Amino acid sequence: MKQTIRLQAIYSADLYTRSRASELCASIDDAADEVTLDFEGVGFMSRSFADEVCNIVDDKKGKTFSFVNMNDDVAVMMKKVSEGRNRDRKRGVGNAKMYEFDDMESFSKYLLTI
Repeated sequence: MKQTIRLQAIYSADLYTRSRASELCASIDDAADEVTLDFEGVGFMSRSFADEVCNIVDDKKGKTFSFVNMNDDVAVMMKKVSEGRNRDRKRGVGNAKMYEFDDMESFSKYLLTI
């Protein structure tokens, strides 16, 4: 079974927040084996929304997803997020020292010392 979801009709021309993307997951028919996400009329997609779409695609094993009618900005965001998920994540920047805190209290104490 094929299913097409027209995102602009459900949400708006702007796609943002993980929770909104989670709603998308709930609207995918379990019986559908081919799901098309139609981005016609969508002008903006946040990084968090795009990342959650990637999570949905990864989680819905056995389904084939296709993306249609993406404008250039939305396509670039989806591409960048998808590529970023496949790279090793590095912490830190150059020679900057990293600090880790277990809770807000230890973080607050540190701030009082600098």
